[in-house]
Amino acid sequence: MRRITAIAAGCAAALGTVALLTACGAASPNAGSPKAGGSGPKAATVRTDSVPGPVPTCAAPATAAFGPVDASFISASDGWLLGVTPATCAPSQTVQMRKTSDGGLKWSKVAAPAAPWSGGPVTPSDSVSAVLFGNAKDGWAYGPGLWATHNGGASWHQISTHGYAVYSMAVTGTSAVAAFEKCGEAGASCFNPKAFTIETAAVHTDTWRPVRGATGAGAPYLTARAGTAYAYRVVTSASATAVRLGLLTGPANGSKSWHSEAIPCPQGAITASAATATHVLLSCALLGAHPATTHLYSATDSGARWQQFATLGLYDGASLIEETPNGTLLVGGIYNGIVLSRDGGRTWTSPAAVDDSLWVQGGGEIEAALVTNTDGYALVAQGPFWVTRNGGKTWTQVKVS
Repeated sequence: MRRITAIAAGCAAALGTVALLTACGAASPNAGSPKAGGSGPKAATVRTDSVPGPVPTCAAPATAAFGPVDASFISASDGWLLGVTPATCAPSQTVQMRKTSDGGLKWSKVAAPAAPWSGGPVTPSDSVSAVLFGNAKDGWAYGPGLWATHNGGASWHQISTHGYAVYSMAVTGTSAVAAFEKCGEAGASCFNPKAFTIETAAVHTDTWRPVRGATGAGAPYLTARAGTAYAYRVVTSASATAVRLGLLTGPANGSKSWHSEAIPCPQGAITASAATATHVLLSCALLGAHPATTHLYSATDSGARWQQFATLGLYDGASLIEETPNGTLLVGGIYNGIVLSRDGGRTWTSPAAVDDSLWVQGGGEIEAALVTNTDGYALVAQGPFWVTRNGGKTWTQVKVS
């Protein structure tokens, strides 16, 4: 599963699952490191304070039984959906969970964390907006709170973040990584974090520890593959007069210190994903015009050298980019559908079943992924869910109740 992400070097609001994080001022790394440890099924104390959140969209009809918010698949067959019943935008609305064992054609209701949804007018510190599973047993719900399961979702428990917010996670093999973000002043919105610390944990435990060399200002987003993790984010100078985009990378288990690499993007919206341990894909767009010219890059040496391979015109840049083992490229626009290429980015096609839907045309936020060369999914937040069985050539809408 690829978390929908865009990072903007400038002051912007965050809406739903597409996060436009800002670089609006200088920030020094937090001197201490958060300890999100704990063991066993006993839940940590639930914090009751809240911070301002994004304006709720609640685009789904009030009659809808279940509105998907985020998805995570561990195979072509097995996946989970995090969602809400979108009759209201009440900030206390508790999330729900669905599970599939046939690739998303049928879904069944399963236990969910006793957490509020973070998509309301305020964002409770224990609320969640995303789901991630590393295998059939170990999974997390997060954003900004952090909840875990180690029995396949049969039960969930809260993990204390000690005042930090978790808005990005990635998992590879037996290791999970998370960005613990410092919210700044008391009551300030965590959609513009002051500083971050990347932490790692073995997937079957709740013991998190800081990764050497993986701290800084701003808010990173994470991607990982084959034991290697990457964090990409906006970096500001001490005087906040210069803004650049940066990449941190290293072993997901924290066995070695992470190091930084340069990103060839101007200031703007970026998203990235790891195709292999060393092959990384990157998309960047300078926002302001519609459509925004979106440049796609690739690196095969962990981000040391980048090569541009395509240019697209997307409404507000890309929210996701990924490549399957057979070379199929999938790029998602922040607000205007998905495009696919099977020839290295020379030509692109758009699936009408998804892109021409009323949900996407209405500005719905899209998440999509090709889990294998042939199997994948797409969803619009609180809206429809589609599956593909032929690498994105055709898509079938599935009702989730």
